[in-house]
Amino acid sequence: MKHALAFFQTDSLSPPPLLADLPVITDAGELEPFDGYFCFEPKDANQVLHFYAKLDGHATGFSLDFTQGAIAWRRSHGGGRKQQIAKACGLKHNWQPSILDATGGLGRDASELRNLGCRLRLIERSPYVAALLQDAIARAASHLDTQELFARDFQLFQGQANELIPKLSTDQQPDIIYLDPMFPPRNKSAAVKKEMRLVKLLVGEDLDADELLPLALEHAKYRVVVKRPTYAPYLNQQKPSMSIESKANRFDVYVKQAIPS
Repeated sequence: MKHALAFFQTDSLSPPPLLADLPVITDAGELEPFDGYFCFEPKDANQVLHFYAKLDGHATGFSLDFTQGAIAWRRSHGGGRKQQIAKACGLKHNWQPSILDATGGLGRDASELRNLGCRLRLIERSPYVAALLQDAIARAASHLDTQELFARDFQLFQGQANELIPKLSTDQQPDIIYLDPMFPPRNKSAAVKKEMRLVKLLVGEDLDADELLPLALEHAKYRVVVKRPTYAPYLNQQKPSMSIESKANRFDVYVKQAIPS
């Protein structure tokens, strides 16, 4: 189901290019017919892109930020290359692989892998989520604490993964292709449920996830890593070479060849 979205212009800032097709609304009273809207809001001397929608009768919104919050905390206090995601990607010694994250989503895993020294390219099929991602990347690239991480080796591409994986792999074959397709969460906490509902409103159903695994295996150089909830079946019903589990998630690793020592 396609939802009616708008861009709410509260000042002179125009919508970002990825949102250029949305109707521009300047009167808050005219937002009522829409299922959700984007707008810029000031924060810490920046204009931050937000998305709002009405859930259960209440306006609820979110934005993305790679400079503070949980992502920044993990950058300073996280488990480094001892984390499960690092083990799944084979991050040992000083190896800094190129990773193609073909299901970029909210960019959290990609930013974590960038924190660990990997070079990232992200694909996000939804122009709406991509707009939020691009806004967060631009702010992180100009922030004193994160500019070295996000001003280079962290690229976003908007489009369909089944079209962009072959194209980007021709330009530069990725060492690893990372997949994290949407899957209904078992955690029913209000925060998780709320965020998933907002994201689903933007991206819709993820019906072709199984098709991405054989494509990723064709184009990755060393391995494909698939992140799944611990209770979810294997992607494309294909058993991995190995699995690495954390409390809530499982990383299924499909090895093509040994990582250089």
